[in-house]
Amino acid sequence: MHALAASILGLSLLSPVRAPVPPEAPPDPLARAAIGVGADETTLQITTIYPNMPASKAGIRTGDRIVRVGKLQPHSFREVVNQVCSYRPGAVIEIEVERGTERKVFSVKLVPRPPDFDTNRNPYPLPLEPPER
Repeated sequence: MHALAASILGLSLLSPVRAPVPPEAPPDPLARAAIGVGADETTLQITTIYPNMPASKAGIRTGDRIVRVGKLQPHSFREVVNQVCSYRPGAVIEIEVERGTERKVFSVKLVPRPPDFDTNRNPYPLPLEPPER
C-alpha cells in the first residue's frame, strides 16, 4: 500500500504545475461605457449589433426597437448614447426593447467604450449633455 501511495505521490510531483489564472481586471472607473449597438436616430430601431459586446451577449437583435434604457424612455439615439455613457463600465442596466408585438427586458453589463467608437464614422463620439436620471 505504501508503494502505491508513493508512486501516486511521485507522479503528482512530476506533473506540470499550473500557475493561477489572475482574476479579470476591474473596469477603469473613469472610462465611458458602451453596450454595442447602433440604431436609427429617430425610430430607435437597432440597425447594428457589434459582436462580443454586451447587447449581443444579452440577446438583443437588429430590428429590436429601444423603448427604455435604465429609467430613461428615450426619444432619440443621442439620448440612448448619453444615458449609457452616464454609467461606468461594470454597471448593469436594463434595456427594454420592442420585438414585434412583445417587449423584452435585458440586463446588460456595460463594458468600456472601444476607441473605434470615437472615430469620425461614429456620429455620437461624446455625450452631448448630462442625462436626467
